[in-house]
Amino acid sequence: MDDESEVAEIIEHRLGVSGDDIQVDTSEENHRLILELVSQVSQTIDIFTRDMASRIYDNSEFISALRDLVVRNDKSKVRILVIDPDKSIKHGHRIVELARRLTSSIEIRHVHVDYRADSQSYLIADGRGILHRKLATRYEAIINFNNPLLGRELLNHFNEVWEHSQPVLDFKRLHI
Repeated sequence: MDDESEVAEIIEHRLGVSGDDIQVDTSEENHRLILELVSQVSQTIDIFTRDMASRIYDNSEFISALRDLVVRNDKSKVRILVIDPDKSIKHGHRIVELARRLTSSIEIRHVHVDYRADSQSYLIADGRGILHRKLATRYEAIINFNNPLLGRELLNHFNEVWEHSQPVLDFKRLHI
């Protein structure tokens, strides 16, 4: 693909406008399109993940996009549900550090035991932009910049799990 067609492809993806499913199957494609999606968010990001998917979410570009969102809009919220937070705690995931600094805008919860067998992973942007991996252990995903129906379905699931889950205490910074 040449540079002009790549630019044209990127311009076509607009949150709340572009409604085509984009199929991806590598961490690099996930990373590139998730950055494009998140950079367009105006208010909310909700992430359901097994282990905070380091190859997608633990990089300076993604962290900058989250930081820009919460700095640009003081009413913005980032909520993250993580099934297995231990790896993120041990390896110093950048989202954890950002959440420690921006506690009023970013919250991370440990998925309640009743929901930990869920094999999917997803990100919902402003209730309509979606990155959905049916198997969290693989990078095959569907990304759609305007799918409010799937967004609502996943958000209903997310909210149910969120209400039953608890904050991860190890993610809180102790001020002594």
